[in-house]
Amino acid sequence: MEGHPSKNTTFLNIEDLDVFLNKHDSNFIWLLVATILSCGWIIYLTYYNSRNIGLFLTLVINRLYKDGYIHIGSFSFSVLSGKVMFRDVYYINQDMSIRIQDGFLIFRWWKMYNPKQKQHDPKAETRLYVTVNGFEFHVYNRTDLYARLQETFGLEPTLLTTKKDEERGPEDQANTLESVNIKAESPEPTSSWRSLIPVIKLNISTGRLAFGNHHLPQTLCVNFEDAFLTYATKPPSSHLDQYMHIVKGSLENVRVMLVPSPRYLGMQNDE
Repeated sequence: MEGHPSKNTTFLNIEDLDVFLNKHDSNFIWLLVATILSCGWIIYLTYYNSRNIGLFLTLVINRLYKDGYIHIGSFSFSVLSGKVMFRDVYYINQDMSIRIQDGFLIFRWWKMYNPKQKQHDPKAETRLYVTVNGFEFHVYNRTDLYARLQETFGLEPTLLTTKKDEERGPEDQANTLESVNIKAESPEPTSSWRSLIPVIKLNISTGRLAFGNHHLPQTLCVNFEDAFLTYATKPPSSHLDQYMHIVKGSLENVRVMLVPSPRYLGMQNDE
């Protein structure tokens, strides 16, 4: 009949859909759709958003930084609480590697900023608080030292190092000389980041430091359970320096061992 949809019609037009929703209480259907979409969005924010941000940061950082590889498993932040959380972070280059299982940092932006406070005061208020779980720091090479030894003894270079001074252009040499020149610290306290963050507190749970590689018979390992560290700066003892770093803290259950290197092919000495 004219004016009624045919029974053989496969696709509904807009008018038929409007009639169908009016007959079946369209408010309930839209509520159901909104609920499903909201649940999907919450699941994405809970399980996948931080991982996608970490993947994006990994791609961008490694595209810009060429002297090593940086990986970020997941990354999330909260502006209201000033909290940044990260997981499965590691940095690897030809000399060392740093691995962090997970951690977070809190920047207390709501603390009152006093521009007249001393930027080298170790008793100043802490605005930056960092907590790290599963920290590993491994030094397995010193390519700069080996390159200098090769050059000193006239050996054929076999290491991939940074460009030498004679291979650099005039602009690179000028930048290098400018970076070497010691600049006196400005008397204005607001000119330095240390006036904003004079003290940094760092807590490490389950840390490990290693020094050695498979060419050495043994590797020096330092293991600890918990570390409570405080970083600050103080005025230098010499006018040629800018400032002095200070790290104070305590470590629990510290163990220092010389363990056999796993892939060492030489003779092992049990001394």
